[in-house]
Amino acid sequence: MMKFFVFLTLAALASAELVRVPVRRQENFQKSFANVKAELSVLRSKYGLPTPRDYVEEDLSNTMNMEYYGTITIGTPPQQFEVLFDSGSSNLWVPSSNCYANNTACQNHNKYDSSASSTYVANGESFSIQYGSGSLTGYLSTDTVIVNGLTIESQTFAEAMAEPGTSFVDSSFDGILGMAYQTIAVDNVVPPFYNMFAQGLVDSDVFSFYLTRGGTSDQGGELILGGVDSSLYSGDITYVDVSEQGYWQFEMTSADISGNNVCSNCQAIADTGTSLIVVPEDAYFTINEAIGGSENDEGQFFVDCSTVSSLPNLDLTIGGTVFTLTPDMYIVNLNEDGTTYCMSAFTYMGTDFWILGDVFIGPYYTVFDLGNNRVGFAPIA
Repeated sequence: MMKFFVFLTLAALASAELVRVPVRRQENFQKSFANVKAELSVLRSKYGLPTPRDYVEEDLSNTMNMEYYGTITIGTPPQQFEVLFDSGSSNLWVPSSNCYANNTACQNHNKYDSSASSTYVANGESFSIQYGSGSLTGYLSTDTVIVNGLTIESQTFAEAMAEPGTSFVDSSFDGILGMAYQTIAVDNVVPPFYNMFAQGLVDSDVFSFYLTRGGTSDQGGELILGGVDSSLYSGDITYVDVSEQGYWQFEMTSADISGNNVCSNCQAIADTGTSLIVVPEDAYFTINEAIGGSENDEGQFFVDCSTVSSLPNLDLTIGGTVFTLTPDMYIVNLNEDGTTYCMSAFTYMGTDFWILGDVFIGPYYTVFDLGNNRVGFAPIA
């Protein structure tokens, strides 16, 4: 579901300790059909997938509302920005004070002013990311970036001059901080977490997410920088090696629902930047038929809300451990004109791999171990 990180003010812990980033949920947010269509457009762009014609000319709103967001600062003195922490991308970008006057998304958000920072270093290389409704364009700059008291020196990031369509107009955050591998970073820019570790701000090149699905606006979970917190999960962490160092990609042994196997040694990606679960075509139809879903014109499946409690579980086997998604986890409540609809979180975008978004990361504490090139999961406590 729509994810935004909001940092509460905490002093940075000593480098030998974990750095905790409390997060909270966006208040009074109800997901709608438009939000789902917008999110799918962004996902198609992020993973380089073709965009169906019925999405091409659509005026998107709330495209990037992904529910949790957080505060960083850039420059000296510090300029504050709200950013989405995204394990499915690798660049940091924020709007520029030089952005075009007619670009509503930029004008609606905080903007970085290089002339106001004594630590700014010009770069000027062009920057572009393709989204479903157009390109986000700008140029690279370098400055000091602070994340919850951790001061990253000489961090290169993008100043956005133009943001496409209405994709970012209504987002509650200003930009994105990518946390995937440098190999997929636009212009090969070194991601912020790489620099955190290289500059000795954290002792371990590991970060982890604890996202409470039923959290309040003040208690939505935590992003842990520099390791894991055993109090946030139960049992042991199951680790699996990263199979390709770009996205956080790994092999999933199997996925089963109602006696149907919908994955056999398939590839999966852990992505904090999306709320849904993207599956290959065969799995898409098999899973949604198993839960009695009815498909709408946009290719999404819905079930009768009164049947949710009786729907089957989906069992995902990763690294020899079974991770179960119960129907209350994989059914998304949408609100349209005061009416609640129950949508399946399993969607299809033309991939032959799975993308495990927050429908999965919410109930399972997720560890991203850069040093050992592995991903870990454990049930939340």
